[in-house]
Amino acid sequence: MSGRQKKQTVEEQQAALKQREAAQARLVAAQQAAAAAAAVAGKRGDDGGHALTKDELQDMLKEFAPGLEFDSAVEDVLLEIVDDFVDTVLDHSLMLAKHRGSEEIEPKDVLMHLERQWDMYIPGYSGEEVRQYPQKRMDLHANRMAAVRRSVAAATAAQNEAKKQVKLAAERAAKKGGDAEGA
Repeated sequence: MSGRQKKQTVEEQQAALKQREAAQARLVAAQQAAAAAAAVAGKRGDDGGHALTKDELQDMLKEFAPGLEFDSAVEDVLLEIVDDFVDTVLDHSLMLAKHRGSEEIEPKDVLMHLERQWDMYIPGYSGEEVRQYPQKRMDLHANRMAAVRRSVAAATAAQNEAKKQVKLAAERAAKKGGDAEGA
């Protein structure tokens, strides 16, 4: 082997070593995140992995509608809806973060998704971080289409009126012709 081939091999080995170290670091971070999630799940009890527990759901019900209770099946459906909502918001927020060129979700990503897709505005967080874009004006198109409809209706009415006048003139001519023959 020449010196150049050895140098390339050393560089390739160093690159492979860096990749292994990065992979190991990601693995350690994933293991720590899994351990943290398991610890949180252990604290919350057996809730089936939902974003909201049944106790928290019942507490909210008591707060907003005292004296009412959910059926167990209704609670399960509501917990599934909450999970789907959280998953959707996180997925779209992650896409927005990646679009910004970031690997981390920031509050402005969540706010933008909630405001644009769900029309939800969170007090104290909206405004400065998320730029407001004007709504697309569909009024212009609707006004143009209404003008076209009016002009078509006016043209049709004018044609119908002209046909009516021709028919009346023909009837008058036929009536005069019939009166002339009878006289």
